[in-house]
Formats: sequence, structure tokens, C-alpha cells
Amino acid sequence: MATSLGYKLNKHPIAQSFFVDKISGIYVTKIDLFFAQKDVNFPVTLQLRPMDNGYPSATEIIPGSQVVTAGSSVNTSTDATSATTFTFPEPVYLKGLTDYAIVLTADSIDYEVYIAQTNEFLVGSTEKRVDRQPTSGSLFYSQNNVTFTAAQNQDLTFKIHKARFLHSTGTAVLNNTDVPKYLLTENALTFTQGSSTVRVKHVNCGLHVGEDITIAGVDSGGFAGIDESHLNGTHTVTAVDWTGYSFTAGATATATADAGNNAITATTNIPYTIIYPHVQTLIPNNTSISAGLKATTGKSFAGTETAFQKSTSFANVQLNSNNLAAVPYVVANAGSEASELGSNQKSLDLSLNMSSSDSNVSPMIDMQRVSATLVNNLVDRPASAATSGFNSQFNFVDETSASGGSSAAKHVSTPVTLQQDAVGLKIILTANRPSTTDFQVYYRTATDDQNLYEQDYSLLLEETNNPTDESPRMFREYRYLAGGLGGDLPAFTQFQTKIVLRSTNAAKVPVIKDLRAIAMSV
Repeated sequence: MATSLGYKLNKHPIAQSFFVDKISGIYVTKIDLFFAQKDVNFPVTLQLRPMDNGYPSATEIIPGSQVVTAGSSVNTSTDATSATTFTFPEPVYLKGLTDYAIVLTADSIDYEVYIAQTNEFLVGSTEKRVDRQPTSGSLFYSQNNVTFTAAQNQDLTFKIHKARFLHSTGTAVLNNTDVPKYLLTENALTFTQGSSTVRVKHVNCGLHVGEDITIAGVDSGGFAGIDESHLNGTHTVTAVDWTGYSFTAGATATATADAGNNAITATTNIPYTIIYPHVQTLIPNNTSISAGLKATTGKSFAGTETAFQKSTSFANVQLNSNNLAAVPYVVANAGSEASELGSNQKSLDLSLNMSSSDSNVSPMIDMQRVSATLVNNLVDRPASAATSGFNSQFNFVDETSASGGSSAAKHVSTPVTLQQDAVGLKIILTANRPSTTDFQVYYRTATDDQNLYEQDYSLLLEETNNPTDESPRMFREYRYLAGGLGGDLPAFTQFQTKIVLRSTNAAKVPVIKDLRAIAMSV
């Protein structure tokens, strides 16, 4: 509805309030305004703002509701019949039973929009008048875009388009993107004279024996006598531990060396045992979202799992929360996805199941703010040779060694210096220990004239006999005693403890807390 009155923007904004009478709210898709004049040299801007104490907000704009239209795209008419449509990039949700305002601005004195005023003639008529307020809102004028003054008998001529949802349910399935290549650190390649095996230092690479990987970026001339043509390209992984992997090059090294420039990239996977799906959602009343996950199995270093087994159905998962896995999983590189899972298959699928009982509203997913944080437990159970329940390593060092123990997960305490000699050591801790895990407690001592860091560790046996616990909330006390009840250790004034955490299932790890160490003099 429009009267013969028009309003020149004159570089000053105007605003029109309106009320959303749907209890659950609405999604606005576009707004039509009607212009009598325009300026092709300047754009015009429309915004939606909340109302603050009965006036359009001076500072807040509804996210995603600002639309700028070029002057050349503005339609004009002499009878308010030609609409200019301001279409939002995506539907804008407005809460139910709430007042909002349309705010219109332009940096020109030539724009003129149609308004309706009570008791004035309709456009093109000398008989029909506006006999009532066409909307429950009010028109507001402003000199500075901050302070607004209401005109109680005037309203902007406008039309709001809202979305109507035809289905009560819907599902969106999201997949992982391709895993990018990993940039290796400098000197990440290890060569051994007389051998064609190349070891790649790449902690937590997530790769498995038999996978194909691609190396690129090796400098011209190669390293250790192996030309770059035998290093760049596709290779097959021959061995893996937590520090990296190895492959066979097409030539034999003539020297033993750690080498590699700082621009070498390599294929990688992303292993994980915890997934946190970040999904920014909008869930109006009478709507809901639930989520499901199809994941692909990985393999623990000391485990017997079969890698690259993808779930056949979606398992429930909580959005924006940590979800702990029962087995290790992996987001695989594109090559492994194609060869292991099949063409066009991805290794991680997230389903978002949306429902609504109100045709005016639907849950909304912000696709620009969807991601997943993947957390992995770096844990193994190494031995000098691979046997059942243990994994081998490239360079095995027993944990009793003064330095360089091979285990991936361990806690080494800060050295303690005593005021007087001690001859015994009591260690007490509480722990949660699932059935596929264990831990070992070590200690070492030194006198004042010894270097503690040069002393070997000794393994302690548990005094208690605790069972395993599958519940992560169950913690039991573990006790260890070095030197026996009589305190028969050689006198020492320094000591240090080490706890080695081990598991055959990377998704299950022991958890230690409340560690106490008591040095005993008698």
C-alpha cells in the first residue's frame, strides 16, 4: 500500500519496524521496496536490525541481513508498482513474537521511496485513502543513523518474503576433504650405506604397511648417492612406527646420513581416537538436529585391527562435543581412499538429520563453519622384535637405558634432590587401566657426585594386584617399593621416576593421576 507521498533519503536513513507474529519465528528470504526516484551513481543499502526499547538498534545488525544494491539495479515507477527486490545471500532467521526494523540508507539525495500515510490518497486515486495503519510497526527517521524519531501515522511501502518448508525431515551428508600433503622437516630422510631402504621421520603419520605414498620436492641430485628420480614419486610403505615409516628407493645409498631439504612433501593420513565435530547450527523452536558418523578404521602400532574398514551405517555422534572411539580410526589420503574404499568414497561421513514440526522454520547449518577436530593417542607397546601383543621399532632402545627409551608414551618426572641420604623409595599413584593397556614404573637414583642423567633406570614391580577396568571413571591405587621394607638401596640423594604407558588399542590408554614418591631413610 502506498500513498502519493514519497520520502527522499537525503543521505539520512529511514527505518520501518515490523512484528514477527509466528511463535517459532520465520526465515526472511528477500524484501521488496518501491522507489519513485534513484541515483545510478550510488548504491542503496538495506539492513535488518533488532528493536531496542522501541527504536531500531543503533549498533546491531542481524547477521547476514545487509544487502547493497547498485543504483542501476533499482527499479522505479510513478505508481509504486515496480518493486526492487533485496535478496539475502541466505535466509535470515527472525525470532518469533519479536519486533525488528528494516533500515534503508543511501549516500545520495536523489533516492525517493514510497510510504503510506493515514488519511492520504492511494497512489493514482483521488477517492481511496489509507484508512488504517497497514502494518503494526512504525516509520522512523534519523539524522545520524543512531537516533531515530517515530512517525506514528506513516509506514514504509514494503513486502517481506518468508521461506515455507515443504518437508518435515531432511538429511545432509558431509564428507572429509582430501588430506593435504605433509611438509617434512629438514633432514627428515635417513639413509644407510649399502641399503635402498629410506626411513622418513614423520611422527603420527597414520600410514600403514602396504600403502602407496608420494614423495615430491627432493632437490636435484638427491641425497646419499640416491638420485632424486629414485626418491620423488610413488613408493610403498614397508614399515611403520610412531616416529615415521620407511620405503624402498630405486637405488642403493652410498653413505649413511640424515638428509633432506625443507621443501619435501609426502602423503599422510590423519589418525584419531577422539572426534569433535564443530557444526554451527541454528535450531528454532519445534525443530531439531541429530548427527551420525561413518568412520574408517585405522590400526594401532601393537594392535591386530584391520585398517580401512568403513562403517556400513551411521553411528550416533554428539555435535560440538568430544566423542571417544572404541577403536582407532583414520581419515585417509585420496589415493588410499580410492584403492581401499572404492571410487568416489571418502573415509569420514557426517550425517546431519534435520526435522521440523512447523513449516515456517527449519534447523540451519552454517556450512562456512563446519569442521572436525581429530585427536589421536600416540601410544604403542614396543619390543626388540615384533611378537604377539608387541610392535617392533626402527631403533629399539629398552626403557631401562639412561636415555632414548623407545616407547611413544611416557611421563618422566622432574629430578628430586634430597637434603639427606635415602635408602628406599615408595611410589604411589592412582590409575585407570583398561584391559588392552598396561603401564610400567621405573626409577633411577644418584649420589651427589654422580650425574643422574647418566644412570640407568630400574623397573619396579607392582605391590598391589589390581584388576583392569573398562569404566573410565574407575581409578585404583597402585603401590611400588624400591629397596624393600628394610631399605637396601645404595644411599642416594637424587632420584627420578618414569611411567611408560602402553596399549595394543590406541583408543584405550591408561590414565595416571595423584602420583606421589616418598624417599625413605630407614
